[in-house]
Amino acid sequence: MMGKKHIKYSYNHRGFQIFITVYLTLCTLFSLLSLFITILNACKTNENIISNGIFGLLEGNVFKIIADNFSMAWGQISKTFWTSILFSLVGAFLNCLVGAVLGYIFTYKDFPFKKFIFTLYISVMLLPSIMGMPILVPFMQQKLGWGNTIYGYLSPMLAGGQVSALFLFKTFFAQQPLSIYESAKVEGSNDIHMFLKITIPLAFPIILYHFIGSFASIYNDYLWASLIMDPGTLMMPTLQSVTQNFQQTQMGAMYMLYVISSFPLIITTAISMKFFASGDFAAGLKL
Repeated sequence: MMGKKHIKYSYNHRGFQIFITVYLTLCTLFSLLSLFITILNACKTNENIISNGIFGLLEGNVFKIIADNFSMAWGQISKTFWTSILFSLVGAFLNCLVGAVLGYIFTYKDFPFKKFIFTLYISVMLLPSIMGMPILVPFMQQKLGWGNTIYGYLSPMLAGGQVSALFLFKTFFAQQPLSIYESAKVEGSNDIHMFLKITIPLAFPIILYHFIGSFASIYNDYLWASLIMDPGTLMMPTLQSVTQNFQQTQMGAMYMLYVISSFPLIITTAISMKFFASGDFAAGLKL
């Protein structure tokens, strides 16, 4: 009892609370430092960055500089920006759809060798995705003729991404009360109706969680995009090549490239924060 009281007292001690507050504040500031530097230098000219460094103050007509940097940066990545968003939305949607259907089947349906198939399916997670690329690249480009297409780009991602989706959704679906589904069957509902009207609404927080993760993963992908797609098709390979050209001559526009490329991730994170703040994600993550 004395030990427990001492621990409780320590956690509630004013000095400890001050230490935690200062520590968390410093961690937050350091995590936001890179974002601050990026935004700050996106508002500068190339000459200002070279002469004053990345921590220098703003000079000149800031609004004109921002407009010029944005115009130059957007002109380089506008097409690939929308293409990457489209590919990421389609890939994340299909990933969640296939994973949710498989999760429903493995949770509520019985069939021979169910546990063995599930274990075999999940074992794919033990293999790093890069091991399959020497085979996937010629297979997609030569055998299937899917080089530089949305099919060739998203197919391996869906094949690998739905494994983690199945594991996540099955774990969550198994926690739902079976009485709801039994009552629905008594009322004459079929699997499609129960999946759309019961499973999806109950699992919406966890589906949204996986959707945001899949979107960010596909949008940020560089290696597979550079192997299967032509240069200048998707965002990350284009961003890499453009920043190399801007690194010495247009550093302000280079930082603006980073700011623009982060917009989709900021928006999806802001949307998800609504569910984090309301606790809906916690309801969907009782694993």
